[in-house]
Amino acid sequence: MIARSSLLVLPFALLLAGCIQNSDTDINKVDTCEAPTVPPLVDQSVDLGSIVTVPAEAEPCAEADELTFTWTMDSAPLDSAQDTTSLNTTDPKNPNWEPDAVGTYVLGLSVSDATGRTAAPVYAVITVNSGNEKPVADCGDNQTGAVGDRIYVDGSKSEDPEGEEIEFDWSLASAPDCSGLDQDDVFNGDQAVASAVPDCAGVFVMSLVVGDGLNWSEPDYCTITVASDNETPIADAGDSETLSPCTAPDFHLDGYGSYDPDGDELTYAWSLLSAPAGSAGYFSSDANRADPYFRWDIPGEYLFQLQVCDAETCSAPDIVTYNFVDAEENNAPTANAGDDQTIDVETDCETSAYVFTCDDCEPEAVTLDGSASIDSQDGDELDFFWSEVTGDLTLSAPTSPVTLATTPGFASTYNTLITKTWTVGLTVSDCSESDTDWVTVTYNCTGTH
Repeated sequence: MIARSSLLVLPFALLLAGCIQNSDTDINKVDTCEAPTVPPLVDQSVDLGSIVTVPAEAEPCAEADELTFTWTMDSAPLDSAQDTTSLNTTDPKNPNWEPDAVGTYVLGLSVSDATGRTAAPVYAVITVNSGNEKPVADCGDNQTGAVGDRIYVDGSKSEDPEGEEIEFDWSLASAPDCSGLDQDDVFNGDQAVASAVPDCAGVFVMSLVVGDGLNWSEPDYCTITVASDNETPIADAGDSETLSPCTAPDFHLDGYGSYDPDGDELTYAWSLLSAPAGSAGYFSSDANRADPYFRWDIPGEYLFQLQVCDAETCSAPDIVTYNFVDAEENNAPTANAGDDQTIDVETDCETSAYVFTCDDCEPEAVTLDGSASIDSQDGDELDFFWSEVTGDLTLSAPTSPVTLATTPGFASTYNTLITKTWTVGLTVSDCSESDTDWVTVTYNCTGTH
């Protein structure tokens, strides 16, 4: 017969054995997962105005683990006003946002599970390009009218290459001295068609720029000519030119082609509209004369405007462009020292007791002409330099295109040809390049009886 106490011990022993068995099973389990697995994000290049979506994936340590996606905007362009709060993370695996500036954005992603295990951050570099060309302003045709009449200018032919809607910005670029109009007198300056009411005779210049929300166009100009008995003068700023780097630092503009149909005396007003980046060029003489001097300092394009006025009205501006070539593009001149020169001389010889005594070969002069030297590609003014290495020849004008070369005298011998030869070099130079040509001077001297 089994005792009652033994019956109580048996179930407890079985329970203990089961616990021990389960404990052994848990001990054999080894969890090697340290954090969720997050593949790298894909970098992107997009145009400004696009909605950017950054797809992401992650694998948890265990299938049932819930993952948390934390997104950050770690870097943005200097002119961007966006940060992490700009991201739409409603779908944490596909956040999106619309960049507000051109440049580079860096998005970071951190993924963690409920136990606090967090994967190393991954990043996506988003490069935002402008993807946008400037619109083109067209202020329409030049207009004419009378004092007190409302005159309209039409910019509706302005366009954007991408077909974007454009905005308008009209301004009064210039007005006659007699006018009191200013920018506030331009009506509907933000519309395609603007207008103004001129208050005196002369030429008013309207400027139009258009924008597409990202870029602004270059300005376009049109004139409003308001009639009077006095005819409007005509400005002529001269012809646009491409100038050599050898051009003097101070070059002069030429407005002498300007005229007044009535023959009135003119006043001149020159201005610099644009210059190469970094230029400190300036008018080195009075800009209110017909031909002022301007000091240029950097190769590139300089844009000038000339306006002339009589006592009542001013002309429409005339524009001239001078493009100064970089010194690296300067071409060398071509030296031409002319033809070789030959002197043939016979001296008198006398005999006494069968011994001949001859006169000396006297010094002779020849003309060396280098005036055919030329800078055919750039047309630069040339410097000349004649030289002769022995120093026997005397050169009358070694820095002129034409020089006299005088030979030394020497003794002659009866019935013997004595020949002396000198080689003369001509070097011509512009401001940075040079070329040399050579000419030979030959002196033949024979003693005769």
